[in-house]
Amino acid sequence: MIKYFLFLTLLFTSLYGIDIAQINSKTKDFQDSYLEFAQENFQNKKGELAFLELAKLEILNRNYEKSIQYLEKINNSEIHEKYYWLAKSYLETKKFHQAIISAQKFITEAKDIGKIEVAYFLIAESYIEQKMFKRSLNTLEALRKSKYISNNISLLHYKIGFCNEKMGKFEQALICYKKVKQDFAYTPMSYKAEERIAEITKTENPDSLKLEKLKDKKHIKVDTEKEMKIYLQVGAFSSNENAEHLKKRILDFGFKVILFIKNKDNKKFYVVAVGPFNNDAKLKKVSRKLKEENIDSFILKRY
Repeated sequence: MIKYFLFLTLLFTSLYGIDIAQINSKTKDFQDSYLEFAQENFQNKKGELAFLELAKLEILNRNYEKSIQYLEKINNSEIHEKYYWLAKSYLETKKFHQAIISAQKFITEAKDIGKIEVAYFLIAESYIEQKMFKRSLNTLEALRKSKYISNNISLLHYKIGFCNEKMGKFEQALICYKKVKQDFAYTPMSYKAEERIAEITKTENPDSLKLEKLKDKKHIKVDTEKEMKIYLQVGAFSSNENAEHLKKRILDFGFKVILFIKNKDNKKFYVVAVGPFNNDAKLKKVSRKLKEENIDSFILKRY
Protein backbone atom coordinates (compact mmCIF):
# COMPACT_ATOMS: atom_id res chain seq x y z
CA MET A 1 0.00 0.00 0.00
CA ILE A 2 2.83 2.38 0.91
CA LYS A 3 4.59 1.64 -2.37
CA TYR A 4 1.40 2.37 -4.29
CA PHE A 5 1.07 5.68 -2.42
CA LEU A 6 4.67 6.58 -3.31
CA PHE A 7 4.07 5.81 -6.97
CA LEU A 8 0.94 8.00 -7.03
CA THR A 9 2.77 10.79 -5.21
CA LEU A 10 5.57 10.70 -7.79
CA LEU A 11 3.02 10.79 -10.60
CA PHE A 12 1.13 13.67 -8.96
CA THR A 13 4.27 15.75 -8.37
CA SER A 14 5.45 15.11 -11.91
CA LEU A 15 2.14 16.25 -13.42
CA TYR A 16 1.55 19.28 -11.21
CA GLY A 17 5.10 20.38 -10.39
CA ILE A 18 4.77 19.94 -6.62
CA ASP A 19 7.93 19.02 -4.73
CA ILE A 20 7.65 16.18 -2.24
CA ALA A 21 10.10 18.20 -0.16
CA GLN A 22 7.20 20.59 0.45
CA ILE A 23 4.91 17.88 1.78
CA ASN A 24 4.77 17.63 5.54
CA SER A 25 5.60 13.92 5.72
CA LYS A 26 9.14 13.71 7.00
CA THR A 27 8.88 10.85 9.47
CA LYS A 28 11.57 8.16 9.44
CA ASP A 29 9.02 5.52 8.34
CA PHE A 30 8.07 7.63 5.34
CA GLN A 31 11.68 8.20 4.30
CA ASP A 32 12.59 4.54 4.80
CA SER A 33 9.67 3.46 2.64
CA TYR A 34 10.57 6.05 0.04
CA LEU A 35 14.18 4.88 0.02
CA GLU A 36 13.00 1.30 -0.45
CA PHE A 37 10.90 2.38 -3.41
CA ALA A 38 13.88 4.23 -4.91
CA GLN A 39 16.23 1.30 -4.47
CA GLU A 40 13.79 -1.16 -6.01
CA ASN A 41 13.24 1.11 -9.02
CA PHE A 42 16.71 2.61 -9.40
CA GLN A 43 16.95 1.47 -13.02
CA ASN A 44 13.96 3.53 -14.18
CA LYS A 45 12.95 7.18 -14.05
CA LYS A 46 10.46 6.76 -11.17
CA GLY A 47 13.20 5.39 -8.93
CA GLU A 48 15.60 8.20 -9.84
CA LEU A 49 12.90 10.80 -9.20
CA ALA A 50 12.48 9.23 -5.79
CA PHE A 51 16.21 9.73 -5.12
CA LEU A 52 15.80 13.35 -6.22
CA GLU A 53 13.02 13.97 -3.70
CA LEU A 54 14.94 12.20 -0.95
CA ALA A 55 17.87 14.51 -1.70
CA LYS A 56 15.61 17.56 -1.31
CA LEU A 57 14.43 16.31 2.06
CA GLU A 58 18.04 15.92 3.17
CA ILE A 59 18.80 19.47 2.02
CA LEU A 60 15.87 20.74 4.10
CA ASN A 61 17.42 18.93 7.06
CA ARG A 62 20.87 20.34 6.18
CA ASN A 63 22.27 16.87 5.53
CA TYR A 64 24.14 17.99 2.44
CA GLU A 65 26.56 15.07 2.18
CA LYS A 66 23.62 12.64 2.24
CA SER A 67 21.86 14.73 -0.37
CA ILE A 68 24.90 14.48 -2.63
CA GLN A 69 24.92 10.69 -2.23
CA TYR A 70 21.32 10.46 -3.42
CA LEU A 71 21.81 12.91 -6.29
CA GLU A 72 24.85 11.07 -7.59
CA LYS A 73 22.68 7.95 -8.02
CA ILE A 74 20.67 9.75 -10.72
CA ASN A 75 21.87 8.96 -14.24
CA ASN A 76 18.79 9.83 -16.29
CA SER A 77 19.78 12.66 -18.64
CA GLU A 78 16.24 14.06 -18.54
CA ILE A 79 16.42 14.87 -14.83
CA HIS A 80 18.27 18.18 -15.19
CA GLU A 81 17.14 19.34 -11.74
CA LYS A 82 19.76 17.01 -10.26
CA TYR A 83 22.48 19.56 -11.09
CA TYR A 84 20.61 22.42 -9.42
CA TRP A 85 20.43 20.61 -6.08
CA LEU A 86 23.97 19.30 -6.46
CA ALA A 87 25.20 22.89 -6.88
CA LYS A 88 23.40 23.91 -3.68
CA SER A 89 24.78 20.93 -1.74
CA TYR A 90 28.33 21.34 -3.04
CA LEU A 91 28.29 25.03 -2.12
CA GLU A 92 27.18 24.23 1.43
CA THR A 93 29.93 21.61 1.78
CA LYS A 94 32.54 24.05 0.40
CA LYS A 95 33.15 22.00 -2.73
CA PHE A 96 33.15 25.14 -4.81
CA HIS A 97 34.58 23.78 -8.06
CA GLN A 98 31.92 21.05 -8.17
CA ALA A 99 29.23 23.60 -7.31
CA ILE A 100 30.25 25.79 -10.25
CA ILE A 101 30.33 22.88 -12.71
CA SER A 102 26.93 21.58 -11.55
CA ALA A 103 25.31 25.02 -11.77
CA GLN A 104 26.77 25.56 -15.25
CA LYS A 105 25.38 22.21 -16.43
CA PHE A 106 21.96 23.12 -15.08
CA ILE A 107 21.99 26.51 -16.83
CA THR A 108 22.98 24.83 -20.11
CA GLU A 109 20.47 21.98 -20.02
CA ALA A 110 17.44 23.14 -18.00
CA LYS A 111 14.50 25.36 -18.92
CA ASP A 112 13.32 26.44 -15.46
CA ILE A 113 13.99 30.19 -15.62
CA GLY A 114 13.54 30.73 -11.89
CA LYS A 115 16.06 28.05 -10.95
CA ILE A 116 18.48 29.16 -13.68
CA GLU A 117 18.51 32.62 -12.10
CA VAL A 118 19.45 31.08 -8.75
CA ALA A 119 22.08 28.89 -10.42
CA TYR A 120 23.91 32.02 -11.58
CA PHE A 121 23.98 33.24 -7.98
CA LEU A 122 25.32 29.84 -6.84
CA ILE A 123 28.21 30.20 -9.28
CA ALA A 124 28.87 33.78 -8.21
CA GLU A 125 28.79 32.84 -4.51
CA SER A 126 31.17 29.93 -5.13
CA TYR A 127 33.67 32.34 -6.67
CA ILE A 128 33.19 34.82 -3.80
CA GLU A 129 33.91 32.09 -1.26
CA GLN A 130 37.21 31.49 -3.09
CA LYS A 131 37.90 35.26 -3.17
CA MET A 132 37.75 35.17 -6.97
CA PHE A 133 35.79 38.41 -7.16
CA LYS A 134 36.50 39.21 -10.81
CA ARG A 135 35.04 35.89 -11.95
CA SER A 136 32.07 36.36 -9.66
CA LEU A 137 31.51 39.83 -11.12
CA ASN A 138 31.65 38.44 -14.66
CA THR A 139 29.01 35.85 -13.73
CA LEU A 140 26.75 38.48 -12.19
CA GLU A 141 27.12 40.76 -15.21
CA ALA A 142 26.19 37.86 -17.48
CA LEU A 143 23.06 37.33 -15.39
CA ARG A 144 22.24 41.06 -15.48
CA LYS A 145 22.28 41.02 -19.27
CA SER A 146 20.35 37.76 -19.56
CA LYS A 147 16.63 37.03 -19.77
CA TYR A 148 16.77 35.09 -16.52
CA ILE A 149 17.03 37.90 -13.96
CA SER A 150 13.58 38.71 -12.57
CA ASN A 151 13.07 37.78 -8.92
CA ASN A 152 16.37 38.80 -7.32
CA ILE A 153 17.25 42.15 -8.88
CA SER A 154 18.13 43.79 -5.56
CA LEU A 155 20.41 40.87 -4.65
CA LEU A 156 22.08 41.12 -8.07
CA HIS A 157 22.99 44.78 -7.65
CA TYR A 158 24.10 44.20 -4.06
CA LYS A 159 26.41 41.34 -5.08
CA ILE A 160 27.83 43.38 -7.98
CA GLY A 161 28.53 46.16 -5.49
CA PHE A 162 30.12 43.70 -3.07
CA CYS A 163 32.47 42.32 -5.74
CA ASN A 164 33.49 45.81 -6.80
CA GLU A 165 34.13 46.74 -3.18
CA LYS A 166 36.33 43.69 -2.65
CA MET A 167 38.26 44.56 -5.81
CA GLY A 168 38.91 48.07 -4.51
CA LYS A 169 36.52 49.75 -6.96
CA PHE A 170 34.72 51.73 -4.28
CA GLU A 171 33.04 54.27 -6.55
CA GLN A 172 31.38 51.51 -8.57
CA ALA A 173 30.44 49.70 -5.37
CA LEU A 174 28.75 52.82 -4.01
CA ILE A 175 26.79 53.25 -7.22
CA CYS A 176 25.45 49.69 -6.92
CA TYR A 177 24.64 50.00 -3.22
CA LYS A 178 22.86 53.33 -3.75
CA LYS A 179 20.88 51.81 -6.61
CA VAL A 180 19.66 49.10 -4.21
CA LYS A 181 18.64 51.76 -1.68
CA GLN A 182 16.94 53.82 -4.36
CA ASP A 183 14.97 51.10 -6.12
CA PHE A 184 14.37 48.72 -3.20
CA ALA A 185 13.86 50.99 -0.22
CA TYR A 186 12.85 49.39 3.10
CA THR A 187 13.83 45.87 2.03
CA PRO A 188 16.49 43.65 3.69
CA MET A 189 18.87 44.26 0.77
CA SER A 190 18.40 48.01 1.17
CA TYR A 191 19.47 47.85 4.81
CA LYS A 192 22.49 45.69 3.93
CA ALA A 193 23.46 48.15 1.20
CA GLU A 194 23.15 51.02 3.68
CA GLU A 195 25.57 49.22 6.00
CA ARG A 196 28.13 48.83 3.22
CA ILE A 197 27.80 52.50 2.23
CA ALA A 198 28.47 53.48 5.85
CA GLU A 199 31.55 51.27 5.96
CA ILE A 200 32.98 52.60 2.71
CA THR A 201 32.43 56.26 3.56
CA LYS A 202 33.77 55.89 7.09
CA THR A 203 36.97 57.91 7.52
CA GLU A 204 37.91 57.08 11.10
CA ASN A 205 39.78 53.92 10.12
CA PRO A 206 40.41 53.98 6.35
CA ASP A 207 43.24 51.44 6.39
CA SER A 208 40.96 48.65 7.54
CA LEU A 209 38.66 49.36 4.61
CA LYS A 210 41.48 49.74 2.05
CA LEU A 211 40.37 53.21 1.04
CA GLU A 212 43.74 54.30 -0.33
CA LYS A 213 42.08 55.25 -3.61
CA LEU A 214 39.52 57.48 -1.89
CA LYS A 215 40.77 60.74 -0.41
CA ASP A 216 37.61 61.75 1.43
CA LYS A 217 33.82 61.70 1.33
CA LYS A 218 33.68 64.66 -1.04
CA HIS A 219 35.70 62.69 -3.58
CA ILE A 220 33.16 59.85 -3.34
CA LYS A 221 30.23 62.22 -3.68
CA VAL A 222 31.60 63.94 -6.79
CA ASP A 223 32.43 60.70 -8.57
CA THR A 224 29.11 59.03 -7.83
CA GLU A 225 27.07 62.08 -8.81
CA LYS A 226 28.79 62.04 -12.20
CA GLU A 227 27.40 58.56 -12.72
CA MET A 228 23.82 59.63 -12.08
CA LYS A 229 21.65 59.91 -15.18
CA ILE A 230 18.67 62.17 -15.75
CA TYR A 231 15.28 60.82 -16.84
CA LEU A 232 11.71 61.99 -17.05
CA GLN A 233 9.47 59.71 -15.00
CA VAL A 234 6.09 59.35 -16.66
CA GLY A 235 4.40 56.71 -14.54
CA ALA A 236 4.58 54.24 -11.67
CA PHE A 237 2.17 51.30 -11.61
CA SER A 238 1.40 48.37 -9.38
CA SER A 239 0.65 46.41 -12.56
CA ASN A 240 3.42 45.44 -14.99
CA GLU A 241 0.81 45.25 -17.76
CA ASN A 242 -0.08 48.94 -17.33
CA ALA A 243 3.57 49.91 -17.25
CA GLU A 244 4.28 47.97 -20.44
CA HIS A 245 1.31 49.67 -22.13
CA LEU A 246 2.69 53.14 -21.33
CA LYS A 247 6.19 52.07 -22.33
CA LYS A 248 4.92 51.00 -25.76
CA ARG A 249 3.08 54.29 -26.16
CA ILE A 250 6.27 56.24 -25.39
CA LEU A 251 8.29 54.10 -27.82
CA ASP A 252 5.79 54.94 -30.54
CA PHE A 253 6.84 58.60 -30.14
CA GLY A 254 10.40 57.57 -30.95
CA PHE A 255 11.80 58.24 -27.46
CA LYS A 256 14.12 56.06 -25.43
CA VAL A 257 12.37 54.55 -22.43
CA ILE A 258 13.24 52.28 -19.53
CA LEU A 259 11.07 50.25 -17.17
CA PHE A 260 12.39 49.28 -13.75
CA ILE A 261 11.02 47.91 -10.50
CA LYS A 262 11.00 49.98 -7.32
CA ASN A 263 9.98 48.75 -3.89
CA LYS A 264 8.45 51.17 -1.41
CA ASP A 265 6.67 50.40 1.86
CA ASN A 266 6.84 46.68 0.97
CA LYS A 267 4.98 47.33 -2.29
CA LYS A 268 6.34 46.75 -5.78
CA PHE A 269 5.98 49.47 -8.41
CA TYR A 270 6.80 49.34 -12.11
CA VAL A 271 8.31 52.70 -13.04
CA VAL A 272 8.38 54.03 -16.60
CA ALA A 273 10.95 56.72 -17.43
CA VAL A 274 12.03 58.47 -20.64
CA GLY A 275 15.71 59.03 -21.28
CA PRO A 276 18.45 59.33 -20.26
CA PHE A 277 19.16 62.92 -21.33
CA ASN A 278 22.57 64.47 -21.90
CA ASN A 279 21.43 68.11 -22.10
CA ASP A 280 18.62 70.34 -20.86
CA ALA A 281 17.47 71.34 -24.34
CA LYS A 282 16.63 67.77 -25.30
CA LEU A 283 14.94 67.16 -21.93
CA LYS A 284 12.73 70.25 -22.28
CA LYS A 285 11.80 69.35 -25.85
CA VAL A 286 10.69 65.86 -24.84
CA SER A 287 8.87 67.22 -21.78
CA ARG A 288 6.84 69.57 -23.99
CA LYS A 289 5.98 66.75 -26.39
CA LEU A 290 4.81 64.55 -23.51
CA LYS A 291 2.66 67.37 -22.16
CA GLU A 292 1.04 67.78 -25.59
CA GLU A 293 0.11 64.10 -25.36
CA ASN A 294 -1.39 64.65 -21.87
CA ILE A 295 1.44 62.72 -20.20
CA ASP A 296 2.76 64.31 -17.02
CA SER A 297 6.44 63.94 -16.23
CA PHE A 298 9.03 65.01 -13.71
CA ILE A 299 12.79 64.81 -13.51
CA LEU A 300 14.25 61.65 -12.04
CA LYS A 301 17.92 61.03 -11.23
CA ARG A 302 19.12 57.49 -10.89
CA TYR A 303 22.27 55.41 -11.19
